[in-house]
Amino acid sequence: MMQPNLPFEIRLQAEHQAAHCRVMGNPQRILILWLLAERERTVTEIAEAIGASLPSASHHLRILEFSNMVKTRREHHNIFYHLIDNELVKNCPALSNSPKVELTEVPLV
Repeated sequence: MMQPNLPFEIRLQAEHQAAHCRVMGNPQRILILWLLAERERTVTEIAEAIGASLPSASHHLRILEFSNMVKTRREHHNIFYHLIDNELVKNCPALSNSPKVELTEVPLV
């Protein structure tokens, strides 16, 4: 087997990008990011907006949280999700290509 010519840092960056692409490879998670780009929301609001069950929405939110794309904030009995302000989110093509309408205003079909 041949030795790679690219530096370790470049290969590591490629691994991070691949992991990011796997996270973004699900349309439900992209919808969630679009919703959170508008404002913070509860898991119930997110589930209703994307037409998913609470467990399914929670699962996607956990993946986004583990990937350092969203964080939570607790207020009494509610947990609010919001985007993390970091380079990964700032440079995310899926967020820059989001629809230019308030997503919760769009009627479900």
